[in-house]
Amino acid sequence: MLPPDQFAQQLLKEAQDTHPWLHHPLFHLIWDGKLSRGQVRNIIRQQGAFFLDTLRHAAWKIISAGGLTPTWEELQRQRSLIPLVVEEGGEDTIGGRQTGHSILFVRLCEALGLTRDEVFNTEYLPTTIIEKNELFALQRAGTIEALCGGNIATESINATHVRHMAEALEKHYEVSRSALDFYYVHAHVEEDHRDRAVRILTDICVTEAAQKTGLSAMRRAITARRICVDGLMEAFVTNVNKG
Repeated sequence: MLPPDQFAQQLLKEAQDTHPWLHHPLFHLIWDGKLSRGQVRNIIRQQGAFFLDTLRHAAWKIISAGGLTPTWEELQRQRSLIPLVVEEGGEDTIGGRQTGHSILFVRLCEALGLTRDEVFNTEYLPTTIIEKNELFALQRAGTIEALCGGNIATESINATHVRHMAEALEKHYEVSRSALDFYYVHAHVEEDHRDRAVRILTDICVTEAAQKTGLSAMRRAITARRICVDGLMEAFVTNVNKG
């Protein structure tokens, strides 16, 4: 067993070293402008399976913190997670200006030429559905699984990924800067989400069993992401090139 703070840093390093959103050839093709606009549109459209449902994904973190009746510590943990749900749902719901992340995702898709009906009636690939199901299962499993499978596995690396995506879509795929708020908002909030998770995990990952649970959850999430990206690569790049 590692000291809790060292354990959290080890998780962050593994996510940085292995996450497909940073290392998979598919995203490097997008960043370098080597795919067609239609290919990029199809890839991003598939991501709606998850990105259109992030409010429920975030809410499960709170639901999973506590049993039949919460302890004092669990009550405080629930409260500390509320900002994540507010950001996902939209700060405009409580008098702020920033709207929900799912709404920003729809605007991004519309800027790529998709109608709203097309966005919400996407036929998702089996590998896309596998990814979403696994990520939601981790949120429902418990606080450690939720944080390690979400905040640590992906949000910790997402600020880097979204900056590359935003720059590529504007430079190579004729998407205006005003339609890229979905990416730029995440570039600003993900570090807070990561740090919030690290603080909580440092308090609760204090046994060998807890640390094994956290490591497994992070790896499951990253594997699910990789399965999805492999499916996108096959459907929209490899098979297209074969044709």
